[in-house]
Amino acid sequence: MANAPAPHDHAGAHRRHTNPVLVFGILTIATILEVVVTLFHLPQNVIVPILLAIAFVKAGLVAAYYMHLRYEKWIYTAIFITPALFAVFLIFTLAVG
Repeated sequence: MANAPAPHDHAGAHRRHTNPVLVFGILTIATILEVVVTLFHLPQNVIVPILLAIAFVKAGLVAAYYMHLRYEKWIYTAIFITPALFAVFLIFTLAVG
């Protein structure tokens, strides 16, 4: 009886969780990268997509690891990604048009 699993155990319980300090370090490096990119005084049509890409990566990391979306069902990730993809499409459409 000692080897019986607890009632609250399930198959996904043994996933490896990422250290939040590591994610914080990556977010810090991305923020520093954003500041450095702005210091190069690049044309606006170059700098805006770079900063938007970094912002989307940072938002994805926050949602995945601090909001624990990485460890949830896939449907929650789809709900998060759908508006993000729409935003990318909208930004691209406005930039081209």
